[in-house]
Amino acid sequence: MALRPAIWLPFLLVGCVQAAALLLIVSFHEPVVVPIGAPLVKLLAGDLATHYPILYFALPTIYFRMNLAISVLIASIAGGAATLLFARAFGLAGERGAWSLAWRRAPALIITSLLVVALWFGISALGQLIPQEVQQRSFAARWGTRGGTLFLSIVVQCFLVYTTAWIVLMGHKIWPAIRDSVRVSARTLLPTFLAVAVPTLLLFPFSYAGGRADFIASKFKPEMVGWLLGATVVAEVVVTFLLVGAVTRLFVWRMEGAR
Repeated sequence: MALRPAIWLPFLLVGCVQAAALLLIVSFHEPVVVPIGAPLVKLLAGDLATHYPILYFALPTIYFRMNLAISVLIASIAGGAATLLFARAFGLAGERGAWSLAWRRAPALIITSLLVVALWFGISALGQLIPQEVQQRSFAARWGTRGGTLFLSIVVQCFLVYTTAWIVLMGHKIWPAIRDSVRVSARTLLPTFLAVAVPTLLLFPFSYAGGRADFIASKFKPEMVGWLLGATVVAEVVVTFLLVGAVTRLFVWRMEGAR
């Protein structure tokens, strides 16, 4: 499937938007973009972030907050189109264009994406139950917390990962799509877990390094943080392609077996 350019388009679209957002932040001081960039940086990270090198210390936080909006408003719809393109390549018939159908399902896709984001914040909040001073003093507590929240995030994503397929391929509403996603995941738990866990673990080094922006910016050149986030964008394009492709293949296989 990687040899079919049309299937790459949804992922490249999201990657281009992410790259443009990152470029807007790091070049906010340029005269062309300063009317938009400077207020945006101040809004997301405060006045201090408009100064060098503090911008690069705050860059992962700024980019993360912008990427949340991109994920909900753009990546959710692009993911729907990608699911349709994969499904048709795997032999599932369809009449409408993938993008037009994904656009029609946009409200449901956006709402389910918001739900996933809310659950992610809830899981992250659980990690805060372990006091920071305990995590700083204990290697086991620090990595146990990281590993526990990562594992819980993978499990939650496993049970919701088929929601998009139910919405765009089967025309389900939001709650039936969530219900049936849980059912499919329960019946294909191991392959679904692997399909979600492997891409998540491949991206973990990037997210971990992004969380150490203070160390990178002070130990190396501050601009290294920007290059790291740029590499993360590229990695996410490839890894998300693998994730959506694997999940769609499992869904099509499950639907074929249910006939």
